[in-house]
Amino acid sequence: MEEFYLNIVYKNKTVRFRVVNPELSLSVLMNNLKHATSQDGKLIFDFPSIDSTGAPMDYFFGKEDGESHEIRVMRPRIGKTDQFLSDYGIKNGDTVFLIADPFPG
Repeated sequence: MEEFYLNIVYKNKTVRFRVVNPELSLSVLMNNLKHATSQDGKLIFDFPSIDSTGAPMDYFFGKEDGESHEIRVMRPRIGKTDQFLSDYGIKNGDTVFLIADPFPG
């Protein structure tokens, strides 16, 4: 299988990230990303669990809309159906964004 990479943008930092299995659901990929470490053993991304107001945080992948250039959230589930990179047309080498989303407690 060909290696699969995503360029992941978060807090003005872009990381070229190798996705071991791009056929996993978005929620599994996000969970794996939250625990991903670099060669020195440090977490690649800092995912605060609460925002500055104390609200719990959730994280989503986002994709830039080709026409409006707005970042659109890629929902990990629609109804009871898990979503995948392929559902959003994400291919090897594409750029995705990490979006922090505080939710009311």
